[in-house]
Amino acid sequence: MERFVAIFAPKPERSPIAPPIRSAISRAEALSVMINRDDMLVASGGGQVRHLGDDIGMVIGPIFGTGKSDPATPPSDVASSGDPSDLHRFSQDYWGNFVAILRDRAAGFHVLRSAFGHLPCFHAVQGDQLILASDMALLSLGGWRSRGVEWSAILRRLALKDIPSPSTCLIGVQELCGGSRLHLTPEGLSVTQTWNPWDRAGRRHWIDDRDEAAHMIRRAVSTATRASIMGTKRAMLMLSGGIDSSVLTAALGTHGCPFTCFNLASRGAMGDERHYARMVASHLGAPIVEAQWDVAMVDITRSDAKDQPNPLARSFMQGTSRLLHEAVGASGADLTIDGGGGDNVFFSLRSIAPATDAFLRGRSLGEGWSTAKSIAAMADVSTITVLGRAVSRAFRRSPAYRWRPMTQFLSPQVMGETALVPRHPWLEPPRGGETGTAAHIALITAAQSWAEGNDIRSPVRHVTPLASQPAVEACLRIPSWWWFRQGQNRIVARDAFRELLPAAVVDRRTKGTPDSYIAEIFTANRSVIRAMLLDGHLRRAGLLDLPLLEHVLVGEGYVQGTTYHRIMHLADVEAWVAGQTQD
Repeated sequence: MERFVAIFAPKPERSPIAPPIRSAISRAEALSVMINRDDMLVASGGGQVRHLGDDIGMVIGPIFGTGKSDPATPPSDVASSGDPSDLHRFSQDYWGNFVAILRDRAAGFHVLRSAFGHLPCFHAVQGDQLILASDMALLSLGGWRSRGVEWSAILRRLALKDIPSPSTCLIGVQELCGGSRLHLTPEGLSVTQTWNPWDRAGRRHWIDDRDEAAHMIRRAVSTATRASIMGTKRAMLMLSGGIDSSVLTAALGTHGCPFTCFNLASRGAMGDERHYARMVASHLGAPIVEAQWDVAMVDITRSDAKDQPNPLARSFMQGTSRLLHEAVGASGADLTIDGGGGDNVFFSLRSIAPATDAFLRGRSLGEGWSTAKSIAAMADVSTITVLGRAVSRAFRRSPAYRWRPMTQFLSPQVMGETALVPRHPWLEPPRGGETGTAAHIALITAAQSWAEGNDIRSPVRHVTPLASQPAVEACLRIPSWWWFRQGQNRIVARDAFRELLPAAVVDRRTKGTPDSYIAEIFTANRSVIRAMLLDGHLRRAGLLDLPLLEHVLVGEGYVQGTTYHRIMHLADVEAWVAGQTQD
């Protein structure tokens, strides 16, 4: 796995990089110092590195040209120019899982992170210097010292966990989000966007042939998959049996890489998709390993994200990680792969927004009617209801997607905080932007959050090709209503891989979830969760609605609806905060 630490000293004559820090980094196990200058120190290890020269910089992690799956090396003149348009083009012309650390001719420093890249880039100001690192251990090696939990960021995480933010939950630590550029000069630091989905979306970019749309999606998924598995001897593919993981299995099966399918099931019917997973594996001639989640595998008081600056880990994934470790060890796989983010990228959303687009931008009223009918069938409402709401939506002032914060169990006293207002540049459509496209991009924004903060703990390299720049850019060229047909969603993805998969899988309308397993964990740990939340750090910070929580947690048995999901999220954040406050 790629790791790196970098220190920039834009005023080395006044504030040089301390010799003890240089020495500690040079002695660190599995790290190699790549650039060692008065104003810049970079060390990396464990992955692909392209050293462009001490006067230019380096690219850490896999990098590919647009539409390509073979490794690329950016031209040094573009990398070192420092011209904003050149650096913007850099992010447009290359994709992958990389962080580029570059100097410009004016003695400034640039750091670019690829959109949807899994390689983190955290940074903190220390005096006149800037420290960057892929993880907190290396940030500490570079001289950073923790100053505690940032409670305003915790509140934001509780209310808007699916919206990426440059602010982490540790004081003074920021994250460079994918598709962004950090620029440091002696005068200060700034961060700008270099990749925005709206540059690829909307009617100016829409394809006009449905068959070609399916071919385009298949090419993009194939490209992302091939690039992700490069150098792999055997892959372990997490196959639920749903549309997204099945599409990925079909794509992987075309590249000649040996792989084993891995299916997890819970005791509840909605969490048991073994029938579909076996069907896909058999159809593609791949072996399959099956395992079952067990509540005993989960320690609700422990956060697997303890060493990260955000409470990303979900406790139920502890069981997944343990079983995945065992399966990888038995199979000898050197890579794990899953279809995470596919729901978002392939536009699995029950919303009237695509029907609005179909009526306003479609070729005929029939397109609008059929889209409304499909959405009505999925939402179990009448077509007339969808039509009425779609027409009303067309007259709303802004096409922006209305992202509702999750306020359940939050204290009424914090409801007015600005932290509860969703802010992200991708959620701001340009004038004339389409309503359905705005909804799709809202889902893609959540996919970015998931891709860049994935909580699957694999013993080997882990990849998620569906939540990748090639797949996203291809999907954005599809008119929003084309994703729906005859009461189904993700239609273009289904059509793209229809000939490679069993019809019963391609056309399935049900969707499995781990809900029954999560409910089991909640029920088994109810008294522990009660103690954690009613006398924990979140309570003392004044963030929780205690009367409501007490009412729900004091009893026994099942909680109505899906309230347990929210309580489990609160418990996961509480476990992370507790981990930060331990001596």
